[in-house]
Amino acid sequence: MPRYRSYTCAIFICLTTLLSGCDILGFHSWQWNQKVTIVVETPGGVRTGDSVQSVVWSESPHWSKIGDSGGWFTNDLKGEAAFVEVAPNKYLFALLKTYDHPAVDKVFRPQPVKRPYITADGFRNQIRAENEAIQASRETREVPRASFPTLVTFTKPTDPSTAVKVEPENLEAAFGNGYRLVSIRLGITSEPLTTGRVVKVLGTEFSKIWTEQIQENIRIYGPFSQIPFALKITPSQFRRGG
Repeated sequence: MPRYRSYTCAIFICLTTLLSGCDILGFHSWQWNQKVTIVVETPGGVRTGDSVQSVVWSESPHWSKIGDSGGWFTNDLKGEAAFVEVAPNKYLFALLKTYDHPAVDKVFRPQPVKRPYITADGFRNQIRAENEAIQASRETREVPRASFPTLVTFTKPTDPSTAVKVEPENLEAAFGNGYRLVSIRLGITSEPLTTGRVVKVLGTEFSKIWTEQIQENIRIYGPFSQIPFALKITPSQFRRGG
């Protein structure tokens, strides 16, 4: 290949990279940190626990679509699950949930209005505007019951097989009399990600133990057996993205 063509290709690649970061070619991204806070009333008083997580939204333009992939929005969540120690060595975890997909339950996005005449470009513009507003926000809101994450506790925190699902309206079934979920709050924040808290409670071997337990369950009951609730909970629901 002639040298000038190599230079041309190199310049084009550099320009493409630079321009995509500037949103000129139709690529764009948004990032914000969200803080999930759990508030629980206990016989010993009100207890709270929280976690700051990172959300990244990316948009690729129409022309980047290959087959059925690309040309739309994707989002990613990193961080660790929020939890609160309601009593010594008794924890209530709120499994990771992004709260930000435009087609599911929302906290910071308005309820969609069904209008058949809205175009795909119109929907794109709506999501962009919502992302801009969320990214700039520093507001905290109550999470509605319909948008609650799955809540779990452990009989023995370092043993994944002891996980028990907790119903938000009936914490007493899991912890005893006098326990009540007051609220789950979600805020957009400038605070840094929280790290290391989940590992301190569940232990460094949680993922390894979970894998061994699910493999043992398959060995004993077969690959098509009913998996117990505790083993349906994956480590990524407690910690994601390193």
